[in-house]
Amino acid sequence: MLRVLLIRPPARHTVESEVPEAVEAENLSYPPLALLAIASFLRDQTAHTVSVLDAQLDHLEYDQVQARVAAFKPDVVGITCFTVQLVDVHNTIAAAKRAGVPRIVLGGPHISDFPQESVGLKDVDAVVKGEGQRPLEDLLAIWEAGGEAKGIPGVIAHADDPVPQTDVYFSNDLDDYPITDRTLVDHTRYYDVMGEGGVFTTVITSRGCPYRCTFCNTPRHRYRVMSPSRVCDELEACVALGIREIYFVDDTFNITNKRVHALCDEIRRRKIDISWTVRFRVKGVDRALLENMKAAGCKRIQLGVEQGTEEGLLRLKKDVTSLEIESAFRLCREVGVNTVAYFMIGTPVERTRADVAHTIDYSIKLDPDFVMFNLLTPFPGTTLFDEGLADGVLDLEPWTEFMRNPNEDFKAQVWDEHFSREELRDMLGGAYRKFYWRPKFVLRNLTQIRNATDFKRKATAGLRLLTG
Repeated sequence: MLRVLLIRPPARHTVESEVPEAVEAENLSYPPLALLAIASFLRDQTAHTVSVLDAQLDHLEYDQVQARVAAFKPDVVGITCFTVQLVDVHNTIAAAKRAGVPRIVLGGPHISDFPQESVGLKDVDAVVKGEGQRPLEDLLAIWEAGGEAKGIPGVIAHADDPVPQTDVYFSNDLDDYPITDRTLVDHTRYYDVMGEGGVFTTVITSRGCPYRCTFCNTPRHRYRVMSPSRVCDELEACVALGIREIYFVDDTFNITNKRVHALCDEIRRRKIDISWTVRFRVKGVDRALLENMKAAGCKRIQLGVEQGTEEGLLRLKKDVTSLEIESAFRLCREVGVNTVAYFMIGTPVERTRADVAHTIDYSIKLDPDFVMFNLLTPFPGTTLFDEGLADGVLDLEPWTEFMRNPNEDFKAQVWDEHFSREELRDMLGGAYRKFYWRPKFVLRNLTQIRNATDFKRKATAGLRLLTG
């Protein structure tokens, strides 16, 4: 039996990109869902002692991470790895080694995109590509028996190991996965700054995405869903813990309206008392769907708009028109479901400041309850990054060097064909001020504040925007 500690690293050296510091500082506080799911699986399927350390929840310094690791005395540390947090991952590895950990394994989205670069990082003993449940179980069994990590499906332990061509799944049926144990962390401390101030968590009901947006690198193969009955079992487990606010973090929740209707019907049949937020695709939004969602507790829909012109939507392969976008936001207002709109600043089709101003004005025209503007930051592995390489706008070498030697001074490339980074960041700040300084927005949100905690969180976020 092994002692296994799964860690979400501190977020102290996130790659500078996408959102201004003022917004990033008040980003939603999400639990480490993937780590909790893996830990729940290992506890369910093995005799290993498994614990989870969320270093972001407590804003831990690296010496504190080291102390927590040393106190647990793990045989194996597993670290979740996002590309933008590679410096923090590197520092967390170092902290674990100082604490005397003999084995370190990495997993997460960065590993799926760059497995060989990751296994070459100092003090990394193995990496898991794709979903971690079954490969990590097999890897731990080999290590427990004193064997060498060789030939394990989904695992790479040496730089010359072949990269797995397909991911390993515990099951093709998501209903087979054990219900995530959220008590592995202090689940009462997570919150949603745009929510109602209650205990909050995330839930995922599907894996993958079949669409082809050029800026996204979500795995598109093996799109799988969880049945409405199994989803509601997990929701009831959350309610039993005092959780009343749910964010469904599926990459795209409404692949089919039929599935969403079925889930809403099951929530209503069981009388599950929650409020929930969901990421939604604009195409397919209709009144009947929204009314059923609202009746089942949906309070907010997050919609990726990205651009306000047909040219921009086509370039990003959003598979939607401006008319469909405007109809979706209008219907949400009429039904009474709040909206969050996501936009990108600095796309290839924004060639002048007037083009960027159009995007900002379009966000105001749609009149969502909240808006998130991001600087387009094409990451390796996306279609848009490949296009940027072909056009000579982007360069792979800085990324390659960063992956081999993570450096906190690294900055992700933006699409600087038409504007410098400084110009883009200036326009990004202007976009936030123009949207959020409007009297209409301020008054609307003042009337929606429910309690002192809600006021404090929203006021803090607003002040950071105003001064950012």
